[in-house]
Amino acid sequence: MSRLVTYFVRFVAILAGFIAACLAASLFVNVLFASTVVTVIPEFSEAARPALYVTVPFFALILANISFGVFMIVAVAAELTSWRSWLAHATGGAVVALYTGWRLAEATDRLDAASDPGLMLFTLAAGLVGGIAYWAIAGRSAGNWREVAPESRA
Repeated sequence: MSRLVTYFVRFVAILAGFIAACLAASLFVNVLFASTVVTVIPEFSEAARPALYVTVPFFALILANISFGVFMIVAVAAELTSWRSWLAHATGGAVVALYTGWRLAEATDRLDAASDPGLMLFTLAAGLVGGIAYWAIAGRSAGNWREVAPESRA
């Protein structure tokens, strides 16, 4: 029974890390976008701050919907190989973000959006931020569930 509880707690930690990663990547994208708009139109500086309360969770839901499958592949690989490095998780976040950016660019009306280097670098940076956020929540203890000592019978 103890092993089952260990698996369940690890699964909850992975999901919490995924939620934190989506929120961190969404916050990164929204802050960059809001700062760009405020630079071009300075009158929007006061209006941009409260808008983040709505756009960050909404965009995080969109990111979570698109990226969950690829994230699970990367998370299972990290768990099975016991990757605990922040760099490994940031790289995994970048891979997930490039896939997500490609899928989002595919949904736009621009034909060359998926080959736009600026957009892909933007999503790559958001993936690095999301990967580090995942590492902070769940990645530092990746694979620890495999090192649990068996219970002794007395």
